[in-house]
Amino acid sequence: MQRELIRYRPVVQGIILVFLCLIPLQAAFSSYSSTGGQSTAVSLRDITVTPLSNAATITFLVTGSVQTVVIEKKGTNVAQVRMKSMKATDKALNSALPKPGVISVQAHIERADVLVTDVRFKREVTSMSVIQRTSEKVVVRISLGKELSASEQQSGNNSSSEPSTDWSLSTIVIDPGHGGKDPGAIGIGDVQEKAITLSVAKKLRDELKKSMPGVNIVMTRENDSFVEIYKRGEIANKKKGKLFISIHCNSMPEKPHPATGFECWILRPGKSDDAARVASRENNAIQYESNRKKYDTLDAEIAILGSLAQSASARYSEQLAANIRSAMKRKTPLADRGIHQAGFYVLVGASMPAVLLELGYLSNQKDVKTLKSTSGQQKMAKALAEGIKNFEKGYAESLGD
Repeated sequence: MQRELIRYRPVVQGIILVFLCLIPLQAAFSSYSSTGGQSTAVSLRDITVTPLSNAATITFLVTGSVQTVVIEKKGTNVAQVRMKSMKATDKALNSALPKPGVISVQAHIERADVLVTDVRFKREVTSMSVIQRTSEKVVVRISLGKELSASEQQSGNNSSSEPSTDWSLSTIVIDPGHGGKDPGAIGIGDVQEKAITLSVAKKLRDELKKSMPGVNIVMTRENDSFVEIYKRGEIANKKKGKLFISIHCNSMPEKPHPATGFECWILRPGKSDDAARVASRENNAIQYESNRKKYDTLDAEIAILGSLAQSASARYSEQLAANIRSAMKRKTPLADRGIHQAGFYVLVGASMPAVLLELGYLSNQKDVKTLKSTSGQQKMAKALAEGIKNFEKGYAESLGD
C-alpha cells in the first residue's frame, strides 16, 4: 500500500483480473485440483493442443468430473499434466494432432489410473495453470517464453518414469508485502507496512514449522529487501509451492481513520469501489520497479480468461481464505471485515491456491497498537497458522488421504 492513495496514478486498467496463473516464471512448479469424494474412473475422450500468442492450451475432453489434476513443468520445454482416477483407450491417448510450435504429445496411463500427458514445445515453458474444469473438459493453459534451439528443444526432461505422487501441501510460500525502497503504507506514528509484514511473516513461519513440521516453508523475502511483484510468484513456483500467503496491512489516506479490521482477499474481478481501491494501492508497488511494461499485457490476457472463474486453485483459495478468516476472528482482537475479491498482481503470479491478507489498518489507532505489538503479531501468526493447518486437513480429506 502507499502513503496516500491520491498521489498515485491507477495501474489497474480494468480490474477484470480473474485467476490466471502466472507472470513469466523460470522453473518447475505444480498446481492442484480436486473434487473430493469417492474415486470413480473418468474416461478420456480426446486431447487437443491449441497454440495461442505466447501461450497454448491443452484441452482434455472427459466423461465425468476429474478427481485430481497436477500440472508440472518438466525440464525447459515440457508441460506435464497428471490426472488421477482416469481410464483411456489407445485411440484417446493418441488423439492429439500435430500443431505449430508443438514437438510432441505423449499420453499414457500409469499406476492403473493416472493419466500422464507430456507436451513438448519449441519454446520455453514459463508457467502453467488449470483454467477450466467441468464434467466434460479440463483445460490447462501454458505460457511460453523464448524460442529454443534445436538442441535445447530435445534436451528437456520428458521422462515420466519417476511418477510425481506428491499430492500433499509439501511447500507453503509466505510473502511479506513490500520491502526495501517500497515501504508500503505509512501509518500513525510513521509505522511502515513493510516492517509489520516481515515481522508477522517470520512469526508465521516459526508457527508453521512447529505445527506442520514436515512442510517446507519458503519466504519471498527474509529481510528489508525489495522484491519485484512478478518475482514473488516466480519464487513460489520455482520452489513448487502448494499455498501462497501474501501478508499486507491496510490503510486510508486520512490518519487517524475509523476504518478497522482484517480482510482476506482472493484473485477474482473486483465488484466494488473498495476492491478497486485496495487492489490499486497494492499494485502501485510496481512504481518502484525498473521495467513496468511487463505488466502491460496482463489485463488483456486475463480478459480472455475472464469467464473461467471456476478454476480449481480459485476454489481452494476461497476455502483457504475461509479457514484463515475463522481463525483470525477467534484468536485476534481485530474486527472481521470479511472475504473479498480483487485483481492483485502478486496473486496473478502464483499458480497455486493464494490469499492476500490485510491484517489491519495502519491508519487506525486501535489496529496500529495490535499490529505493532509483539503479542499482537504473535496472535495473528498463530491464527494464520491455525487457519492454514485446518485448510490442510480438509484438503487431505478431499484427496481421500
